[in-house]
Amino acid sequence: MTRKTSAKILQQQQDSDVEANYCHIVQVLTDWIMTTVMVIIGGRGLAKSTVVQAIRSYECVYEMPGGAFAFVGNTYANLTDNVMPAVQKGWQMLGWTEGIDYIKGRRPPEAWRRRCSVIVDDYRNAYTFPNGCVIFMGSLDNPSLLAGKSVIHLFLDEAKYDKEQKVNRAFPILRGDAVTYGHSVLFLGITITTDMPDITEGEYDWFFRYAAQMNPERIEQIAMVASQRNETLIKLERARRKPTPSPAAIERLEKRVAHYDYALHKMRKGETFFFNASSLVNIQILTVDYIKRLLNGTLEMHEAMKSVFGMRPGLKRDLRFYSLWGEQHKYYDGTEDGQPATSCGQLRHLHARRPLEGGMDFGNMLSLVVAQMDGADLIRIHRNFYELPPHTCRQLADQFLLFFSTHECKVLHLYYDRAGNNYYKQQKDLASEIKNAIEKDADGHRTGWSVVLESRKQGILRQNAEYNFMQMLMEGHPALPRLLVDAVDCKEMVSSIELARAEITYVGDAKVVRKVKKSEKLEARKLPMLSTNFSDAFKYLLMRKDWIQAIRRNVAGSGASEGAVDAWLDGRDT
Repeated sequence: MTRKTSAKILQQQQDSDVEANYCHIVQVLTDWIMTTVMVIIGGRGLAKSTVVQAIRSYECVYEMPGGAFAFVGNTYANLTDNVMPAVQKGWQMLGWTEGIDYIKGRRPPEAWRRRCSVIVDDYRNAYTFPNGCVIFMGSLDNPSLLAGKSVIHLFLDEAKYDKEQKVNRAFPILRGDAVTYGHSVLFLGITITTDMPDITEGEYDWFFRYAAQMNPERIEQIAMVASQRNETLIKLERARRKPTPSPAAIERLEKRVAHYDYALHKMRKGETFFFNASSLVNIQILTVDYIKRLLNGTLEMHEAMKSVFGMRPGLKRDLRFYSLWGEQHKYYDGTEDGQPATSCGQLRHLHARRPLEGGMDFGNMLSLVVAQMDGADLIRIHRNFYELPPHTCRQLADQFLLFFSTHECKVLHLYYDRAGNNYYKQQKDLASEIKNAIEKDADGHRTGWSVVLESRKQGILRQNAEYNFMQMLMEGHPALPRLLVDAVDCKEMVSSIELARAEITYVGDAKVVRKVKKSEKLEARKLPMLSTNFSDAFKYLLMRKDWIQAIRRNVAGSGASEGAVDAWLDGRDT
């Protein structure tokens, strides 16, 4: 911790030839920022338990004597075998010795017990400290270990293994005496560490909800003030160690440190720090050879991307429904600055005087992708829009109208799920609803847009047919246009495509590839990035009659069997 170690390092440099080893940036940020809630996603070798969890728990014990805290894990075995030994190693590095500065798993001396703010009868799953603090260990698979507890700070390590519903049931134990402990920045706080989760492999990402709670400007201000405080501490130590120290200079510097402490306390309290770091942060300790060994056979690239480089992984290529999708289908320069566009005028590749084309899925989430032909042999998908329940086509149309308000050619050719034609004769079909919502605003006034519904007589587009069509499209079939997608303005659609999982079955001897649709039953807030809804809108946009016919003509012209192609294009079993 910088405020306790800076002077010590300086003293070592001045008193002897001892080399000062500086900590990596995540350790510095952990100490400097020290907000109420801290979430660190870090790659392998980042010492998340040894550094982040150890420092934060160390601070809790010193700042809130007599307080009760809890380390929570997915299983008790994981806590005792993996998490807590690493935390204890961190405590040892901070100067604590087991048996002197804390006791594990047994009844402490009576003087320690009298200082504790809660009554503890069973110490088998607890750490106790001389100032009365107690840290409980609890597992999410055995709620009885935490039943009835009241703690003032929660620690969760390896959080990607913790199921969200179980974590939410554990959070109510986070309560306490605000009169006694409300002064501390860490009061009723949470510390979460983990490496990057892979939801396609049964891991959990519920802690990403804290990213939206972070105020980046405030975090930057905290870091700047903490840096100035650290510089002042160094000056103070130098002033104290002069042959003839100046009491006035020392007093002035001490007042400045106190001023920074007061400011930092106000700035940190109630704030959230969310940070994602790769293993490269600790490269000086891990060494380049360690990373090379991981990449040269120890880990496959999919695993390395998430557990070393801290990147959210897509589905492994051999499990993907869109197995030929790749970087060659994306572009990142849709706007001048590479940031998401706020209006169509910022899209560099959009032609204002040409009509637009859209693909729409009327599933649990309303999903719309908007594209445009760029010449005769290239289709660009420029933007995606969505609305979550209970919102309707009206809200989706308003998004579209606002974004494309300056587009000159106000014609949209819309391809959609055939379910959008249901109740057409009763004039209650969803296709007509989105058409009317775009052509007329909420007050019933004409918008100038004309929507051409291209799927009025659309047949069923079976998943095996989609798989085969997309294979031909993405490998560059001569009868089909090239595909390019704005990866910045269509991030939800790209995620949907990359996470769509394939399921292989057999009808007789024929192999049938289907898209796994379970993700469409996720809770609403997860649908945009994780469900297959957007990939279906993508399908409806591209699997249009003209391009299916173009493949037929190409096959017929090549002299190959047209019957086999008709079979999968029409969705018939072979």
